[in-house]
Amino acid sequence: MTSADVVIVGGGVIGASIAYHLSLRGAGRIVVLERDRLGNGSTGKNAGGIRLQFSTEVNVRLSQRALPRLEAFRDEMGVDPQFHQVGYLFLITEERDIVPFERSLALWERLGVPARRLTGTQAQAIFPEVRVDDVRFATFCARDGYADPHSILQGYVARARERGVEFREGAPARAIDVSGGRVTAVRAGDERIQCGTVVNAAGAWGAQVGAMVGLRLPIAPLRRHIFVTGPVAGLDHEFPLTIEFASGLYFHRESGGVLLGMADPADPPRFDDSVNWDFLPTVVEHALSRLPVLERATVKTGWAGFYEDTPDRHPILGTIEEVPGFVCAAGFSGHGLMHAPAAGEIVAQLICGEPPSVDVSTLRFDRFARGALVVEHNVV
Repeated sequence: MTSADVVIVGGGVIGASIAYHLSLRGAGRIVVLERDRLGNGSTGKNAGGIRLQFSTEVNVRLSQRALPRLEAFRDEMGVDPQFHQVGYLFLITEERDIVPFERSLALWERLGVPARRLTGTQAQAIFPEVRVDDVRFATFCARDGYADPHSILQGYVARARERGVEFREGAPARAIDVSGGRVTAVRAGDERIQCGTVVNAAGAWGAQVGAMVGLRLPIAPLRRHIFVTGPVAGLDHEFPLTIEFASGLYFHRESGGVLLGMADPADPPRFDDSVNWDFLPTVVEHALSRLPVLERATVKTGWAGFYEDTPDRHPILGTIEEVPGFVCAAGFSGHGLMHAPAAGEIVAQLICGEPPSVDVSTLRFDRFARGALVVEHNVV
């Protein structure tokens, strides 16, 4: 038997950020358990998007807290996050999305988000190759963009290790001991790590970790596909991360080509991250329609990863009253990378008894039982 002050279950960017921010506060011995390799879950398989353009105040405020940290990441962490601040361009083509995005625009104005409404012609002025004849309007925020998930993860891991955090790979948590109603230890392999606080940062596996303490966390793994083309003749300039909101297609530059992402609405929640190549023609059809210059490109690779989805597309973030010592930071629904700097800081603040830098009380676990869901509309 060994002991720690905090055990974090999950070695992705959320777990690493929490570990780093705890180490800044001198929170004692911190152990991070990762079932596979660090970043081998959703962190290593996402598109790296970072944006302020959300439809709920709590998500906007999380982004507002995180974005300056990502802009200054190289100076603070000593690792270049490769943050391409090219903006996010949302293309609104369906009547059903007009009112929700108009509400978002009003929210952004109130909160000081530098996003603006564009006509289709104005959107095409920013991105000449994109087709806009069916666009009702667009929204654009120049501070948005995309970064390299691996670099962000490695920055947090390196700085946390320097401060004494222990990261264990190939070390899945197999049980959490609860005595007298509160967390007392985590079992990893044959080892029992005695601790007073356990953080669930297990991403798509968050519900399984919650079940170890008798909680039913509504977190489901949803497969998301990404395909990358080779170089595209005539498209050798930077352009915004662009979203055709009605279909969920998004794309940005990647390694000289174009990264294409899209969800298959027929895909049920399940732990299957194999690539469904039969879905590629659907992605290509939408991509060619929206960005005709792609007819000159070929798809060179593809992969799939998980969104850790909740019913309202927001994370479960904070302490859980039913099980003292158990803290949840999972269910980010595709927004974990961009919110990691804020989420890591907030969880560390809550554990250390500090007031959180962002009010995340609306993201408590009990919101599901109370029917107090805060639904995010701008989900890609």
